[in-house]
Amino acid sequence: MKNNLNVWSFLLSFCCIPAFFIATSSVSQSFNEITGIHPLDIVLGMAVSTFFLGLIGLKDVREWKVMTRSVFTIIFTSGFSLVLLSIIFVGRLLG
Repeated sequence: MKNNLNVWSFLLSFCCIPAFFIATSSVSQSFNEITGIHPLDIVLGMAVSTFFLGLIGLKDVREWKVMTRSVFTIIFTSGFSLVLLSIIFVGRLLG
């Protein structure tokens, strides 16, 4: 199960990139007006949950390939979360 969790967290980390571009498109403005939730908040939640899934998947690592995949997921999603937090923070200050 842990290997599957590791693979899913790795794939979800790559799904964060298109979700970011969709959230910053013009479609996101209508989503924000309808629901009241900014789409970047949803992408941030997705990145943070992927980060924690990567940490949980790191628990039972036995091969170097699996370790590399976990470390990449953790580093990528933590960096991506920091970028999203700064975008959201500055956007709320200016908005």
